[in-house]
Amino acid sequence: MAMFLNDSQADLFLHGNPDKMNNTSFGINSSQIITFPATQTGPMTPEYVLRTMFICDRVLMPIICSLGIVANGLSLCVLTRKEMAAATTCFLTAMAVSDLLLLVLQIPTFFEFNQSIAATYSFKHFIRHYIVFRYVMNNVFLTCTGWLTVGVTIERFISLRFMFYPRLVCSISRARLAIIVIFVLSFIFHFSKFFEYVPNQDLDDPRQILSTHLVHTPTYETYLHATNIALAAIIPVFLLIIANSFLIYFLATHRHSMLCNKASPSSSMTSVDMIHVSAIVVATVLIFIACHSVGVFLGLTIASKGRNYVFGRPQYIALKHINTVLIMINSSVNFPLYCAISCKFRKTFIEVFKGRLARKGTWTSAMPLSENGAGNEYTIPQAISVKFTPLH
Repeated sequence: MAMFLNDSQADLFLHGNPDKMNNTSFGINSSQIITFPATQTGPMTPEYVLRTMFICDRVLMPIICSLGIVANGLSLCVLTRKEMAAATTCFLTAMAVSDLLLLVLQIPTFFEFNQSIAATYSFKHFIRHYIVFRYVMNNVFLTCTGWLTVGVTIERFISLRFMFYPRLVCSISRARLAIIVIFVLSFIFHFSKFFEYVPNQDLDDPRQILSTHLVHTPTYETYLHATNIALAAIIPVFLLIIANSFLIYFLATHRHSMLCNKASPSSSMTSVDMIHVSAIVVATVLIFIACHSVGVFLGLTIASKGRNYVFGRPQYIALKHINTVLIMINSSVNFPLYCAISCKFRKTFIEVFKGRLARKGTWTSAMPLSENGAGNEYTIPQAISVKFTPLH
């Protein structure tokens, strides 16, 4: 989420090449939003920190981002099918889009690992402008993913709690409206970050970007720090913990009630579908909280002890890079999660990529993502063969 990005992932979202950190001091006085002290990778840096940085940034990040891009693309191929249309699917699709864009944004910075490419003036000019854009959009997409996760959790909770009140259940149109609002507000909230830093036009200067007067303004610094902690960390995480707890409770209650009442086959199928997709949401939220736990710890430590305290200590620098990898994992893990939990999702995925879905005479809705969706099995009637008698 945005606060974790700002306070604990600067080298990933600005530099791309952590080996240059000892030569890049941007002269920021009160705001270390996207930079760290220049001495952190100097001669006194512990060996375990350098090794952690190398493994996280140069080994794991390219692999995770590449696999995550493919995985989110495959998720979109399945979730965007017409028979999958439901409110929950809308949120999951938006999460896949946000995660996909976040992962794609990291690709250009990997070219900095190639010294022959990084030394060219054309690449230096490009990467210095791209760093500022990437810094802002990473914040936007991380914030979107966090609040979309909150949205889909609340949608599932309402569907379980008020399952007999159709007017209260989230519809597809309401879900799409909520998604648009989340993306728009996230962009508006982080729009001012475009004016925090500017590219350094002196390509011989190792400093890739320069800070503006905006980041030195005490009022702006206080506003940014307080709102980031509140809106990007405290509120979403606590909402997820509370909503997910209620979701698990009502999921267990509904399952017990369904088994005791011995519902008819059709209604039983709908209940199973509802329990199935709710379990997917629960697992998604649990992984989200686990992957962001290090970021929450770093954010709370920064809020209580300050950025200089955190960024000046090797153990926190190592945690910062681990946190970066965990957030990228969270953006890449949804597709294997869906496949592991849902046999219907796996079946639809196989049918889509074998090209058999349209040709099959009898098929089952792949993974109905709400109890109001097409949850029951149905059969498309085969073509009727009729013999015509020729007219004489």
